[in-house]
Amino acid sequence: MKEALSNFIAARLELASIEAKEAAGLLGKKALYGVVLAISAFFCWALLLAGITGVVAPHASEWLAGKADWLPGWAAVILALGILHAIVAVICLCCLRKKPTTPLFELSRKEIENDKEWLKQNK
Repeated sequence: MKEALSNFIAARLELASIEAKEAAGLLGKKALYGVVLAISAFFCWALLLAGITGVVAPHASEWLAGKADWLPGWAAVILALGILHAIVAVICLCCLRKKPTTPLFELSRKEIENDKEWLKQNK
């Protein structure tokens, strides 16, 4: 009986270990998305904002002439780029919040429920 109980516990621990590795992989992906989001947001803001603003600002100034004299071309370009970066950030945030397709520790939960049923039946 002791050997059977020992094998039973070892099997449950092995199952929990396998599912913990799966959960760690999922958390690793989420952490990677977070790091990529942070690095991408910083470099997009710093490099694209500066470069594109310099290139597009004269064209934006011409286009805004007579329509919105209160808004300089460079400011309009920066606002447009800010909106674009906000859209990218929302997409990355949605990827981070996405739930896994299968619940974590699904097999362990199912086995525990089966064990509870078995214990109820064999009382």
